[in-house]
Amino acid sequence: MINLPSMAAAKLEREGRLSAQTMAPVEAYTRGQFATDFFAGRSDPAATGRMVDTVTQLTGLDRNLVARLGGRVDIGTFLRESHRDQGKIDSVYDSNVTAWDPFPGAAQQQSGDPILNALIAPTTSAMVDFITRTVGWKIDARYNALSYEVNAAWDNGQAKDSPVTDLRKAIANDPRMKVMIVHGYNDLSCPFFGSQLIIDQMPSFGTPSRIRLDVYPGGHMFYSRNGSGAAFRADAKALYAQ
Repeated sequence: MINLPSMAAAKLEREGRLSAQTMAPVEAYTRGQFATDFFAGRSDPAATGRMVDTVTQLTGLDRNLVARLGGRVDIGTFLRESHRDQGKIDSVYDSNVTAWDPFPGAAQQQSGDPILNALIAPTTSAMVDFITRTVGWKIDARYNALSYEVNAAWDNGQAKDSPVTDLRKAIANDPRMKVMIVHGYNDLSCPFFGSQLIIDQMPSFGTPSRIRLDVYPGGHMFYSRNGSGAAFRADAKALYAQ
């Protein structure tokens, strides 16, 4: 449920049809018939067929592939298959940003993320130049723009940690507090619909507008697009002006 709207948004953008209006029926389907058919599983054989037909239409993937997955398209498959006919793979941060697949015949993706891979070299060079030339710190150690060892050792806290619970309490305690949650439509690393489902389960706190979700064309760094960045700035200014 969380991932499907972002997959559909990517297809709509490729077709030049992405907007809040075209996304509304996608979100309604995901909350409604998709959820019903998903949970029905094998208890309703027709449910899977309905899912396959609609998910194929929304994602643009090959129907035989969607049928083999029972209408349950995972992120990895979507990123590998959306531009497979062009020999390209998609980025999880913006599924419409692609790169050539160096191993297009492999059963599974054998290369890294297109956006992440493209950022490593320039960010590494920039930081090494800044540290050694601007800061003046000379060191022989290797600079890692992305350290998988650090990622593996990261302390993610306890399972009882609940930012949503904390947010509810903060809004309830401060009548002047307003919250703006922002996403990019094509971001499959942090899909926007997850936030939408969370917001939908929250109280109104007097008026629903105290918590708002704004979604913009683009991906994880949607603000790197001029139009989305300008729209984000305008929406944020309007929130502060209220």
